[in-house]
Amino acid sequence: MSAESEASARLAVEKNGRDAGGVRAVTRSTRIITALAEHPYPLGIVELATFVQLSPASVHRILSTLVSVGWVEQNSRTAKYRLGMRAIGVGSVGLVTNPVLHDGRMYLARLAEWSGHDAVLSTLIGVKTVQLTRVAGPHTEMIEFEAGHPQPAHAMADGKLLLAYLPETEARYFYEVAGMRQYTPNTITDPARMEQELARIREQGYAVDNSERFDHGRGLAVPVLDVDGRPIAAMLSLGRIDPSQDSDIVQQMFTLAREMSERLSASGDLPPAAAGDGVSLPGAISTSGERSV
Repeated sequence: MSAESEASARLAVEKNGRDAGGVRAVTRSTRIITALAEHPYPLGIVELATFVQLSPASVHRILSTLVSVGWVEQNSRTAKYRLGMRAIGVGSVGLVTNPVLHDGRMYLARLAEWSGHDAVLSTLIGVKTVQLTRVAGPHTEMIEFEAGHPQPAHAMADGKLLLAYLPETEARYFYEVAGMRQYTPNTITDPARMEQELARIREQGYAVDNSERFDHGRGLAVPVLDVDGRPIAAMLSLGRIDPSQDSDIVQQMFTLAREMSERLSASGDLPPAAAGDGVSLPGAISTSGERSV
């Protein structure tokens, strides 16, 4: 190999190394931002290091950068960290301009009118489900809606649905690190039972919350899928739902979710599911209208 070829090869190796390091830094930064988003209280470096499974030194170094650009803020008295104003501003703009939410409200309105119950679009942030937009049903008994309020994923239909798509390593983190707090007598807190529940969701393609978060409310959730059959969001029906209505409501939700995906795809606005969101559910309905097998 000539000296020129050797130099070119060495530069290529160095560039690939820098690129890999840059991707790793971005990935770690998003893990930290996600951890801050899923917890309602500020976190210290040691707490964050446990949640994101990085060394405290690495977390401190990344936090310093995030603070400098306004994505994270530090309390001057407690030295703990929370999301910064720039992150909040970016998220707020997305709630107004994102086509998934903009178009989704039309389908939520149809679901709310048809079922009589609240209709919600939500996403998974860490191990919390975050409701992004809601249309109140005629029979709503819910408190005033506030976008961005996190709920425990293991106790909500939309959260369990999205958890069912997680890779095994992320599911293990959910059991071992985040824990499963009990909210009602029906809340699933045993990892073995939760694994059975997630397996059932993967088989049937939808999730049910039998008063697991709130004593007097139930939830049904189906996925809104990308072109590869992975979820970009969960569609949730929430309220005092009579179990005898579950089958009819779920079928209506499958239809609306499919129509929503098709509309977004036709306009070029259907995003791919985020990396690491797992695989297609065997029972889920694809954007073509067929159940995946």
